[in-house]
Order: sequence, then structure tokens, then C-alpha cells
Amino acid sequence: MPIQRLAEIAYYQTGGTCSRLYLPKSTSEIQDAVREIHRLSQPFFVLGGGTNSLVCDDNWSGAVIALTHMGGLRALDKNGRIFCEAGVENSKFARFAVDHGLTGAGWMNRLPGQMGGTIRMNARCYGGEISQIVKKITCVDLLGNIIVHDDPSKVFRGYKDTSFMQTGEIIASVEIQLEPGDTAATQDLMKFCEDDRILKGQFTHPSCGCVFKNDYTVGVPSGLLLESSGVKSLSRGGAVVNPRHANFVFNKDKLASSRDILELSLMMREAVYAKFGVWLEYEMEILGNMPDDLAKSIREVRPLGVETPELVALRKKFSAKSR
Repeated sequence: MPIQRLAEIAYYQTGGTCSRLYLPKSTSEIQDAVREIHRLSQPFFVLGGGTNSLVCDDNWSGAVIALTHMGGLRALDKNGRIFCEAGVENSKFARFAVDHGLTGAGWMNRLPGQMGGTIRMNARCYGGEISQIVKKITCVDLLGNIIVHDDPSKVFRGYKDTSFMQTGEIIASVEIQLEPGDTAATQDLMKFCEDDRILKGQFTHPSCGCVFKNDYTVGVPSGLLLESSGVKSLSRGGAVVNPRHANFVFNKDKLASSRDILELSLMMREAVYAKFGVWLEYEMEILGNMPDDLAKSIREVRPLGVETPELVALRKKFSAKSR
């Protein structure tokens, strides 16, 4: 199989080469790929839309399974049950749902990425969360066996937390339950989601979405912590902080290396810790060979520091604004 430069298929436009690239079109082809990788004893990672991931530029000696060609999407009945494969874009799913007179998925419009990654990360935005509408998930495990989860409560653990992040099971397809309703209101929500993302400049340059998770125990969104720490002026090589949303790092003009992005993210995290005593946790997934000199810093965990006066004041300000 020819060597593939992953920057050509990764949303962030970074990534070196891999030794084997699999583009399955069905669940059985995912099984075949996993079994071959297992037989060859190769490391591998899965790439969906890549919208939550940074693929490292160092050449990857293992395999990659990209789910872009898993695009099946159809209504299963007239009661709002929809079958959707892992490679379907979130926006396409949202449009399909509203075109069928169904509500409950409008919040997914212009959410970058594909359904498989949305489920794997239990995506949440604009008042919606994927765990609220999933009824059944079909996966392939690391030995190539099909696993069906028909009790979603056992796989969704909370915000950006699912069992798939530990087991490594590859999501192949999902069944979603939506409800008939006011499609005009859903269309309004879809437009709001799109307009808001455009206003925040999220599509100006390639990014991975939010670099850091929100820690709801802190009481302040990570984006606001970052902005209030002055990180919008930071840059490293071709990597720059989105001037409209401080939790986004852009690959400006596609000139940034993965190292640029990682080094900038470390600068951002240190700035927040220095001012607010909050140690941000990465939401961005780092795939491939992370440089050894950066890996220790990226994986470092620090406890919540002494609650600074700056954090107390910012929390009060945010709380008052949210009322």
C-alpha cells in the first residue's frame, strides 16, 4: 500500500506519512483492516474528520484507518429513527434530520467533524449533547469483532468522556432517535449555530476546535480563562491564537507545523496557570509520534493551584453575565 502524507486528509492540515492507510466503506471492511493490522502487529490510529485532532508531522510507521468513506445515512422508520455511519458529516446529519421534519439535531449544524468522532467524544454545544439522542452504537473492537451497544448509558460517562476513549473500539454506525416537531424553530437554531461560529472566526484557518476542555468545577469557560490571560497575542511559527476565540489555535495559511501548534498550546496553558492557578486539560487529541522533548510537558498534570483573586473576580463576572 502506498505511503500517504496525512496532512492531505487531516482537518488541521498537519501530519507526516504512514506505512498503511485503510479507507473502509463498510463495517466488514473495518473488521478486515483491524484484523490485518493485528496480524502484522502494527500500531494504528483512527482518523475521522480529524476536527478534534492534531496529527504529528513525524512519519508514522504504523497504520491509519480513515472513516471518510463510511457515509451511509437513511431513515429506519417514520417515527424518527435514523441509521447513520461514522463518516457522515455532522452538518449533513442535521440537514437530513430537519428535511425529514425531525427535531433534536439542529445544534449539530456546522459542528466540524463526523458522527463517529462526535459520539466518541460525546460532543456538546448550543444546548445539545449527542448522548441525548443516541439509541444504539455498532463498533469494531481491537480484534476485529463487532460489538453492539444498545444501552448508551453504559458508554456515555459525561462531558467529553466515553468508554470508547479507553477501549479503543472503532465506531462504525449509530442509530439516532429524534422527534417530529417545529422544524422552523430547528432551522432558526441551525442558522444561529452557523452564524455564531462564523462570528467567532472558527472557519478562517484550519484548527482542531477547542484545544482545551472546559472544567465546569472552575466555574469559568476555558476560552475566557485564556482570553483573560492575554494569550490572543501569542504565536509560534505558523500557529496563532484565534483573535475572536482564545481556545482555538489556527494553522495560519497552512504554514504551521505540529510542533508550532504544540509549543503554542503549552505557552497558553502556562499563562492560565500563572494567572488563575487553573491547569487546563487538553481536548485536542494528539495522534502519531509526539516529539519526545514535548511529550512530558504535554502529559503533565498539575493540581488546581491556590485560588487566585483574579479567578474569584472572573468567576463572579462570568456568573453575573450568565444570569
